[in-house]
Amino acid sequence: MIGRRPRLVYVDSIEARRRAGALARRFHITLLLAAVIGVLTGLAVAGFDVAVSETLEFVLDQPLIVVALVPPLGLIGVNVLNRVCRDDDAATTDAYMRAYHERGGRLSLRQLWRKLIGSALTLGSGNAFGFEGPSILLGSTIGTNVEERFGSREGRDDAKVLMVAGAAAGVAAVFKAPLTGVVFALEVPYRADVARRALLPSLVAAGTSYVTFAALLGTEPLLATGGSAPFDLRDLGGGLLLGIVCGVLARLGAAAIGRAKRLQLSRTLRVALAAGALAALAPVGQWWFDGPFHLGPSYETIEWASHPDRTVAVLAGVFALRAIATWLGVAAGGIGGLFIPLVTQGAIVGALCQHILDAPNPLLFPTVGIAAFLGAGYRTPLAGVAFVAEATGQPGFLVPALLAAAASQLTMGRQSFSPYQRHERAADIGPLTTLAVADIMNPNADTVDVSLALGDALTVMLSQNRRWAPAVDGGAYAGLLAVTDIVGVPRDEWSSRTVGDVIRSDVLPASARETVASVSERLRAAGVRAVAVTDGDRVVGVVTQRDLDNVEVLLDHLANTAEG
Repeated sequence: MIGRRPRLVYVDSIEARRRAGALARRFHITLLLAAVIGVLTGLAVAGFDVAVSETLEFVLDQPLIVVALVPPLGLIGVNVLNRVCRDDDAATTDAYMRAYHERGGRLSLRQLWRKLIGSALTLGSGNAFGFEGPSILLGSTIGTNVEERFGSREGRDDAKVLMVAGAAAGVAAVFKAPLTGVVFALEVPYRADVARRALLPSLVAAGTSYVTFAALLGTEPLLATGGSAPFDLRDLGGGLLLGIVCGVLARLGAAAIGRAKRLQLSRTLRVALAAGALAALAPVGQWWFDGPFHLGPSYETIEWASHPDRTVAVLAGVFALRAIATWLGVAAGGIGGLFIPLVTQGAIVGALCQHILDAPNPLLFPTVGIAAFLGAGYRTPLAGVAFVAEATGQPGFLVPALLAAAASQLTMGRQSFSPYQRHERAADIGPLTTLAVADIMNPNADTVDVSLALGDALTVMLSQNRRWAPAVDGGAYAGLLAVTDIVGVPRDEWSSRTVGDVIRSDVLPASARETVASVSERLRAAGVRAVAVTDGDRVVGVVTQRDLDNVEVLLDHLANTAEG
């Protein structure tokens, strides 16, 4: 026995090295696929951005009557599309979070095309949504489908890794902000946690997506503010106050958006009322602000609101009108993102704070307000701060932005603009998904011989309270026998017919090392309810569909637990 131990250690070390090598190869393949996802997402987002932005600019430059009618017509068009497709799901960012949390959740290309058309109608007609919603959906859908295409090479966990990487690529491209894309995609699935295992693939995907997008459309900051970054203690105190205000307003906004999604009205009435109210806002906005600043993704609105000549009343008015326009769009089933609407509202609240406190740095509070409002609304404080640094070109504003984001998080409580966010990760169920059937089977190795008469076999099985029994021929597995197979034979033939006449020889046994998932799929494909489990040539037990179902119910319960 002593002489055999080195051999066992040697074999174990070979197996360990083999597994480590396989893991390293899979990791490098994942990074390569993440780069491919980044390029594809960058190209797709650039194409969508150019096509829809040109239409949007054309609409908003038209006379008042056009500006009043086109956004409602866009919402009506989206609902006609949904009715034709028989699908009322308007989620984009929410769709990513929902699929991320569902066990086996995926994003289909068929659904992507419908939502892209719906997003183009919503955004191109001037409704107050952001481009990041369809961009996240584009990237995460590409990530999901790339994983499925190369599913034979990748593990089950890599599906969500590449989905997260695709979402990061979408945000990185549309905002020209790769760090924001990575942080947002990792933060947004949870209110007090981050997605795991996806950091490096997300960095690769976001970087390649940004380079692809920037090569086509340039590298200018999305919201370049200019100005200087110095701040004093008064600015820091004002940043904390601004964070609290943004948290309160974001909390109210989250409740209002949730109510808009749950309106108990027929779709026709809901769309008609929203379209009428949205059309009525156009002359109010033109009169009050001398332009449609309550519409569109609002990059121009942020610059307009940051001008020192704006009064407190005008800023409060544009905040209210944009909130109403976004609420109406959500109530009417518009398809788009809420990231930029949150950014805009934060900039407006920051401009209000700037006027009230008369701070010496005229650009600080609007910029800090962006981090606070965005961080509170989607519970992504780091993404909000990163967005300020990247999208505005002002990394010097990070300290007050961090303070404001922290204050807004505390004020926001457990609210969120997305109902699909969870508080934190549940227990790790990864090992359970690869559970071997040997761990859940009925370890009863009692078999029946193929030569046994059916009557005798039934007596044996009923005495042991078994519905299934493996049949053997000379000690080797021959097939599976069910009580129903015996009952299906006329009773007067039970003594003359044997087990070998009725066993299911086409049902291949499962290896004791096979996973629960693979055996479950095999049973469903074969249309049977049980399978024998073997270890080599030896029958070691039986696993039934009920055993498998119990494990799957447990996995679903753990995977769908919203709170840690």
